[in-house]
Parts: sequence; structure tokens; C-alpha cells
Amino acid sequence: MAGESTVAWPSIFAGIRGVLMLAGGIFALFWPAAALATLVWLGGLIIIADGALGIWALLFGGRTSPRIGVAITRHVLAIIFGIIVLLFPAIVGAIGLSTLVILVAIMSLLVGAMALYVTVVSRDVLRKGTFWPEVLSACAYLVFGLLLLFMPLTAALVLVSIVGVLMVLYGLFQLYIAWQLRGVGVVA
Repeated sequence: MAGESTVAWPSIFAGIRGVLMLAGGIFALFWPAAALATLVWLGGLIIIADGALGIWALLFGGRTSPRIGVAITRHVLAIIFGIIVLLFPAIVGAIGLSTLVILVAIMSLLVGAMALYVTVVSRDVLRKGTFWPEVLSACAYLVFGLLLLFMPLTAALVLVSIVGVLMVLYGLFQLYIAWQLRGVGVVA
């Protein structure tokens, strides 16, 4: 029909998530000392954006999942996790740094496990070529959670560098997914 345009919303959402994660990861890799303080704040915003864009993609972007409730819960947990990271200074004063690190680790493990579960269960409805990047994206959350549980707090700069690598990988996987989804459109 005349006047209709096709917008590839799933591709756009994955691309935005990928660029945000890639930018945060590169910053953490090249400036780990400066990134330690900044990455806490920026990381919280990125994780909130990841959760919000994930919910938007599920509800309005044409992505489907046989376990929509689990998928939405995963994204809501990501948003909660991001808010906890943003409130980091206030929370540290109230509950202590080690408790917060354990809480963030558990949240990361939950988000990663749910993302992995939804990806495996939704394998049949995922667009060709997006299964493994989705699995690796979920594994990035899992690895981050495990690192927080088992890595001593004194290795904060090493942790920032590792998080930087994980964010770069997650960003690249999301950009690959965006590339694979570029032809999936919704008539606007």
C-alpha cells in the first residue's frame, strides 16, 4: 500500500542494546580506573535500557516466546538489577559492600539463567542465526554473576576489565542479532 513504511523494530532494539554494551565495554577496557566509578552508574543505565528494550521488543517488536512470562520476568529483573547498581552508594551504606556484591551476583545469575532458559525453549521460533548469540548473551550475565561471587573485592580493576570484555562480547552478539533481524519489519 502507498504510504506504508516498514520499520525493522527488532533489529533496531538489538542494535541499540549492542551499541550501548559495546561502548560501555570499550570504556571499561581502555580506562579501567576511571571506569570503575563511572561504570557503576553507566552500567546501571545500560542494564535498565537492556531490560526496557527487551520488554519493548517482546511486547511490541514482533519477537515471540512460548514462555513470555519468564522472558518478561528476565527483563524486569534486569531493570531491578540496574536500579540496584544505580543506587549503589546508598545501598552500600545501608547493607555493606560485600552483601551488595552477593546480591548483584545473584541477580546476574537469575537474569542469565532466565535468558538462557527462554532462548533454549524458544529455539524453534527464533530467527535463523540468532540462537547462539542469544545463548552467549545469556552466558555473559552468568559469567558476570559467577565472577562477582568468586572474585575478591581487591581485584576491582581486573573485574572492571573482565566486565568490559563481557560487555563488548554481549554488544557484538546483539549487533549480530540486529544484523540477522534487519529484514524483520513491522508495518508502521
